[in-house]
Amino acid sequence: MKILVIGAGAVGGYFGGMLVKGGEVVTFVARGKYLDSLKTAGLRIRSHEGDLSLNVHAVRNPEEAGEVDLILMCVKSYDTKASTLQCMRNIGNNTVVLSLQNGVDNEEIIGEIAGRDRVLGGVVLIASELNESWEILHYYAGKIIMGELDGNISDRARTISDMFNRANIPCSLSRDIKKKLWEKLIWNAGFNSVSTITRSTLQEMFACPEAKALIRLTMEEVVAVAGGIGHVIDKSVIENYFREPERSREMRTSTLQDLLKSKPLEIDAINGVVVTKGDELGIPTPCNSTLYALLKLIERKSPGAEPEP
Repeated sequence: MKILVIGAGAVGGYFGGMLVKGGEVVTFVARGKYLDSLKTAGLRIRSHEGDLSLNVHAVRNPEEAGEVDLILMCVKSYDTKASTLQCMRNIGNNTVVLSLQNGVDNEEIIGEIAGRDRVLGGVVLIASELNESWEILHYYAGKIIMGELDGNISDRARTISDMFNRANIPCSLSRDIKKKLWEKLIWNAGFNSVSTITRSTLQEMFACPEAKALIRLTMEEVVAVAGGIGHVIDKSVIENYFREPERSREMRTSTLQDLLKSKPLEIDAINGVVVTKGDELGIPTPCNSTLYALLKLIERKSPGAEPEP
């Protein structure tokens, strides 16, 4: 399968690298010094499951890849529209675009541009980070849940899922991927926001009862808003999120990583969407509203952001 990875950072770089190792034809889109590193030093993954160093094909302009079978959209949510527009020439009659991003609205944004029938939703479960040496640090997991937006289990979804599994990327199919996206948002809204404001790792947050209580309340608001939309989520999902594997406890959340690198923060797609949807539904979201406001202020005060790799 011919694959294009848009956004070759901690998520796209890891999954794309595993696909390269599995024998797939993969092109990575990156920028600046990271692009230079991919071309000269290759894609490097440091993982508890074994390190990888791969020679890869990396480009700045998606057009260089030509028409592809599958596009993995792995950019930050605020870059979704622009990135989709940039890769329109890569889309043929049977091309599929799989979103592997934070947030619950990316699939709709991609669909409005490329056609809704081309889009698959995806939930990524991984603890990873792109460090200053352009190495991907893989701490834990590396799973994908994916599905058609209409809930069908299609042949194309099965084909893509089988490809991931052959490449040692555990992948399962869901008949309700939109609900799964909201379940992932529960984690992000709680942990990403508090970790970024306090510059804390998961371990540091777990060690503070008051922080855990705030995170729990924030997550409960997401469950309430999701329920108002029609996604009934059992609160056991929240309890499971407080049973983090030991290997991931030193991890910094993706939003904290962005802050430390002076990049824009993905807060509109995380806490912001909870506040907006809550307002529309008349569901109070005081914790998310407070965290969102604080993150907006932090972002406003942070240095100029660099482009996403």
